[in-house]
Amino acid sequence: MKSTTSLIALALCGFVAFDAGAQSCEAPPSTGPVSILILDSAQRVDAFVATVKDATIVARDRGTVIFADGRVVTADADVATRQLNQLGWGNRSIQVVASFAMRPTAAPRRG
Repeated sequence: MKSTTSLIALALCGFVAFDAGAQSCEAPPSTGPVSILILDSAQRVDAFVATVKDATIVARDRGTVIFADGRVVTADADVATRQLNQLGWGNRSIQVVASFAMRPTAAPRRG
């Protein structure tokens, strides 16, 4: 009964601010892996998240969105780490699903 109540509460809860700019909803504990998709900007995170249908968002903060099923879409791994720890998910295994390519450094100039 408690797990059903938790799931209903998760489905119905609104966002609650952790701190300025951060939003989260209490999520039931989970032991499954966390999958992280790292994008190169907060705008790309927002665009990607807008395409996701029928998923519950449990945390949103500065270019990072975390879904109840353990998917994380972020432009900042530090923010994602902080959010995962605040959700109590810091001990879950992490799978990096994709990452943006690093920009090549400029070639050294010749005299």
